[in-house]
Amino acid sequence: MKTNPGLQTEPANAKQNVLRKRLFISGAVLVLLIVAVLIVLPRLNFKVAVALRNVQASLSTNPAPMDAAPALGPKTAPVTIIEYADFGCPSCWFWYKTGVLNQLRAKYGDQIRFIWRDYPVITLLSPDAAEAGQCANEQGKFWEFHDAVYEHQGSIGASDLQAYAAAIGLNMSQFDQCTSSHRYRDRVNAEQTEAFTHGYHGAPFFLVNNQLLLGAQPLSVFASFIDPLLAAKK
Repeated sequence: MKTNPGLQTEPANAKQNVLRKRLFISGAVLVLLIVAVLIVLPRLNFKVAVALRNVQASLSTNPAPMDAAPALGPKTAPVTIIEYADFGCPSCWFWYKTGVLNQLRAKYGDQIRFIWRDYPVITLLSPDAAEAGQCANEQGKFWEFHDAVYEHQGSIGASDLQAYAAAIGLNMSQFDQCTSSHRYRDRVNAEQTEAFTHGYHGAPFFLVNNQLLLGAQPLSVFASFIDPLLAAKK
């Protein structure tokens, strides 16, 4: 039987055309995918890089820098005393009542710098009182607030804190917004964690040029730490 050559080539040509179309479409899709990757990937890399930088920045940021802590005395003082204390701590207000801080300042003047760090571990109200103290510090009146609290034997209910703030002349709108927003919660928590690293879980305790002094000690005990330090500086 004889066959018609034309009948054989037409199906073959049709198959080739379909194959060419499929190859063309596949190639076009591949080109579009490559273009999409080239456009999107740099943006993703940029977003990832920004996110990583933000995480690194947050990890490296100290919410409780020592320079931001309430302090009395010059930064150049040869002796630094850091007190870790709690507004709700009976021993802390007892130490205040004995007047040792004022005695230290009268005896040593600009030779000492006294720094407060929050250590709110004694009562359930202590963390809120610590935050309130930081809110008073925001308005430049931490020590007035500190004295008002301890003069009332550490009464630190919410109404007490507001009364002290009003009595020392704070801007109450700013103070209330500061306390209700817990603006300084991270700072207070960081200072408490810092206190724990020194291995003593009572309040108050002190660091006198990094030498640990425990409890509500009298002037003579502080002098036994300070005098040798000052003598060594001469």
